[in-house]
Amino acid sequence: MDQEEVREEWREAARPSAQNMLEDCNYWISRLQPRKRGLTPEECFHLWSELGYLRFHIWSRTLPKEESDALSITSKKLQEQLSEALVRHTAPHFTTSGSLVRLEGEMAKVIEKMQDSISEASQLLKEHRLAESWAQIEFDHWIQDPMDKIGYTLELLRAVNLSLSQKTIDALAILEQNLRDIFPEAVRQYRESRQPIDAGRKVWPESFWWRQSDR
Repeated sequence: MDQEEVREEWREAARPSAQNMLEDCNYWISRLQPRKRGLTPEECFHLWSELGYLRFHIWSRTLPKEESDALSITSKKLQEQLSEALVRHTAPHFTTSGSLVRLEGEMAKVIEKMQDSISEASQLLKEHRLAESWAQIEFDHWIQDPMDKIGYTLELLRAVNLSLSQKTIDALAILEQNLRDIFPEAVRQYRESRQPIDAGRKVWPESFWWRQSDR
């Protein structure tokens, strides 16, 4: 997408969103400094998903080049600060940071909640009632948005060369398979109801298959 196609309303929506996430991530990383109280599991997940969003969302499709370039530089510095903080939060003789353990704890809750939503959506699909029972924005809210947060967290984990526990990896694999099982039919039913779930700008990383209905 060419830069001249970036509309003013897109910029106006993206700017405060990016600024709020920058402020949040700055604050949460500051809480990982020595003698600070650290982060709760929920805060850890917010930090990783929002910083992942800042780093890997395709901002050039919603912001002018100079602004998206500046955001890329700033978010990369935050990523470096997070990496340094994680080293400090890894106790001697341990290979896993306490912050990463808390992150996985919250991810487990998000995964469990998503599995419930996918099960409900699956039943509605069988009854051919998904689009009439859930508006497209509800499918987005209950399934795609939390999957985005997980996806951005995974992108950031790869960028800082960290791995999740096998338990979390297995839970994510089951979640992804369950979502893949319902996604094509969900796309079809929403299209039939003229609520396409793939509408809008393509601003997600290539790995976000749940945002690309042609897969």
